[in-house]
Amino acid sequence: MKTCYIFGAAPISNYNDIQLQLGPEDIVICADGGSRHAAACEIVPDWIVGDFDSSQMAIDSSNIIRVKPEKDNTDMELAINHGISLGYQNFVIYGALAGRFDHAMANIQMMASMIKRQIHITLEDEQNRCWMIQNEQVVLQKNRFPYVSVFSFSEYCYGVTLMGMKYPLTNYTLTNVSAGLSVSNEILGQEASIEVQKGILLIICSKDKK
Repeated sequence: MKTCYIFGAAPISNYNDIQLQLGPEDIVICADGGSRHAAACEIVPDWIVGDFDSSQMAIDSSNIIRVKPEKDNTDMELAINHGISLGYQNFVIYGALAGRFDHAMANIQMMASMIKRQIHITLEDEQNRCWMIQNEQVVLQKNRFPYVSVFSFSEYCYGVTLMGMKYPLTNYTLTNVSAGLSVSNEILGQEASIEVQKGILLIICSKDKK
């Protein structure tokens, strides 16, 4: 599946985990100050989008989409919408979680609006990888994030089943005001599965900071 990679402007403390292996159809978009992260990874973006209020470096690209600071969409949303206009439905975003919590929350809410349009977004940083599913099942491979948590991002998530995990659930109903049974789970073997029959489920794989 072709992927659009996006760099946001939120802090990235460790670039070692960002090792993009770009396929022939993959592209990289920087949202405003995300251009400095791409530069640190020695990646030349295909597009740079934003009002450049958070960019402290000179912008050297012929593919710049410059917008006014007074706008209804965040730079991240503008970058994603541009990727969608280019035919992409799968996005991996770095520089979207650390820093200001209001910006991180806006990015998480943006994932919920996009999953309703069948646009799949993964947010990743040094400690976390998160994404959403709707009315479906996914298989998780054991990876560098040992903890797995799930949260209902709709009012209810019906038929939540966790298999292959330390604390399994079967046909459980999660609400968006309680998550005691769905935090800090662990994959027992090499893989596990998560299913939600109805609703939008936020999945967060995480690890403790060294």
